[in-house]
Amino acid sequence: MGPAARTAACLTLLACLTLMVVKVYPEKTLQTSLQIIGGEDDYVVFNDLVVLGNAVYIGGCSGSFENHVWTVWKISLDGKLVSYVSGEKGYVMSIASDGLRIYVAGLLEHDDFPKTTGFLAAFNMDLEKTWVKEWVGSSLFSHFESIVAQDGVIYVAGEAQYFGERATDVVLHKYNADGSLLWEKTFVEAGYQKADSMAMRNGKIFIVGTTTQYGSSVNVDGLLLVVDENGSKVNRVGWDGGKRDFFSSVKVWDGVYVCGYTDSYGEGNLDGLLLKIDFSGTVLWWRTFGGPGDDSLVSLCIDNGKIHAVGHVTSTVGMLPLYLQYGLNGTLIGNWTLSIDLLSSWTGVYPADGVIHMVGNNVRSLFRNRGIYAKYVTFYRLTVNFPDDGFWASLDGENKTGRSVSFEATGVEHRLEASLYKTIGETRMAFSMWSDGAADNPRFIRLNKDIALEAFYRVEHHVDVSSELGEASGEGWYAEGSTATVTVTPSVIPKDFFTNHVFDGWVENGRKVSSSAVYSFIVTKPVRLKASWRTEPNPVMLIFIGLIAVLLAVAFLLAFLTSRRRRVPIPPPPPPPPDAHSIGFTWLEARAHRWLKHV
Repeated sequence: MGPAARTAACLTLLACLTLMVVKVYPEKTLQTSLQIIGGEDDYVVFNDLVVLGNAVYIGGCSGSFENHVWTVWKISLDGKLVSYVSGEKGYVMSIASDGLRIYVAGLLEHDDFPKTTGFLAAFNMDLEKTWVKEWVGSSLFSHFESIVAQDGVIYVAGEAQYFGERATDVVLHKYNADGSLLWEKTFVEAGYQKADSMAMRNGKIFIVGTTTQYGSSVNVDGLLLVVDENGSKVNRVGWDGGKRDFFSSVKVWDGVYVCGYTDSYGEGNLDGLLLKIDFSGTVLWWRTFGGPGDDSLVSLCIDNGKIHAVGHVTSTVGMLPLYLQYGLNGTLIGNWTLSIDLLSSWTGVYPADGVIHMVGNNVRSLFRNRGIYAKYVTFYRLTVNFPDDGFWASLDGENKTGRSVSFEATGVEHRLEASLYKTIGETRMAFSMWSDGAADNPRFIRLNKDIALEAFYRVEHHVDVSSELGEASGEGWYAEGSTATVTVTPSVIPKDFFTNHVFDGWVENGRKVSSSAVYSFIVTKPVRLKASWRTEPNPVMLIFIGLIAVLLAVAFLLAFLTSRRRRVPIPPPPPPPPDAHSIGFTWLEARAHRWLKHV
């Protein structure tokens, strides 16, 4: 049975260990699980971890002290060992992911010179090996300490040791996702330069470690080296406290956050060290943590507005794994240790979905070691206050009813919803906004502290609008004190050939309140408005009938006048004018006729 197989066979689950919480806050941080991998006589080392999908990937080594091989473990989120892969003698020192692959960097050990060489490997999510690279940085010692993967490229930092005044130099490599080396940079300084951790932000690489004068082991300074994505040095910052100051881990957020340990400051021999440095290299603040013994901070991450730092603290019972939470301003929020025997320390920390995952080691002796893995979850209290009873709130589907309701939730995004309305008759309370200014309901909220929210509501009244004729509009719910406008269209509707329905006014409780078809008013209570109608002659039809009557009268008159003209006799034409002889004779005849008539 191989060393990795023995490690898998020795998987032991220890849960519900006692937490020693030094500072108590309303929020609760709980350890949810603990796994110890390795038997009593094994040599299993956990150095770093990354969470991808539904699994935790841990890098280190397994086997025996004399014959240990680099190993990568895959553990499910509920703590079960899924698979592992091992290689040559050596260690995985750092592990990273680009969301598709797992990348590891570390060192290989050899019997002859060079005693150590760096190695780099890529795996798929099932830990099937994609490629492996070895780097021989010098004829003595060389290795990789830190790896980051981003935007299809991989950066790896380490160091190489040389003879003479140079001692060791920091080295930075850039690879593509398929393992092809794009460039290699060496940052030459006098003395010993050590790279322990690396982070990327906005096209810059931040490397932290230590720098020591050649031939000295007393004066050790913290080192921050900033380079651009082409490997050109941008800045170099040293932290000299006067004695020994070590930088062990770096993360970049609104500044550069560094943790490590120091004996230049603090209460004991070595104390944990935490700093914030701005992007120009100025130290903004620094904190120490520890007691009279040797204490250190080894790794940190930033999640949900907090700094999460891990390492160990020395007490009367031994060396205990230490977990610290700080605000981004350096305020200590709380600290937690595990009650585990002998010497133990956390070495890596990684945040995912509100859970802080960490790995470390339980040292049984110089030649025996076990890997430890645990999760811590911080629960926050979310309280929602309402103006009255009968309202409800829901967080991620969990409903609670009351004037004030509370939930416990982790520091991830949650869906919060409150009652939209509380209706009593024709009056209701309608959701308006949250006390933090948000107006969405439901909304999404991320907690990083205990929060109490007021749900604000406005009083609304219902305006009922009806009409037996036409189309009435404006019905609905209106905030108290707002203006409602109701209308009816059309305001005149034909009834029959001779009459129309005409809008008469708006009636409320039998009383006419407006004669206008468009009526606006201030809403102070529920209102029921009904349109009333009256019947009036159709003026268009009256005009039409009048025109017909006039036309008929005119036609009758014209016909009458025409008939009268036809009854008057037409006089005969005058006789032709007589000639002179005829005129004389006629006159004589007429005179004789008149005479004879009178005789």
